[in-house]
Amino acid sequence: MTSTMEQETAKIAVRLLDDAHNIWSLAQCECENALRDWVDAGRRDGSAKYLRYRAALDREEAAALDLQRLWQLSEPCRSRLTRAATH
Repeated sequence: MTSTMEQETAKIAVRLLDDAHNIWSLAQCECENALRDWVDAGRRDGSAKYLRYRAALDREEAAALDLQRLWQLSEPCRSRLTRAATH
């Protein structure tokens, strides 16, 4: 039987992973939109659109690294956390 503390910890861990995934997903969409804007930009707006794209790409990469790190940190106890979160 899983203790209440383990259940609560598991729920928090699952929420953190879920939030990190959502943040990465939003950053990925922002990056895709910025890339499309840059590709569609004329010579006049190209430099600014490129800088916007690079900033979005940096944010997407940071979000992906955060998600990867949280996933790695949860690996040793992932099955236990999953069980605890669903009970």
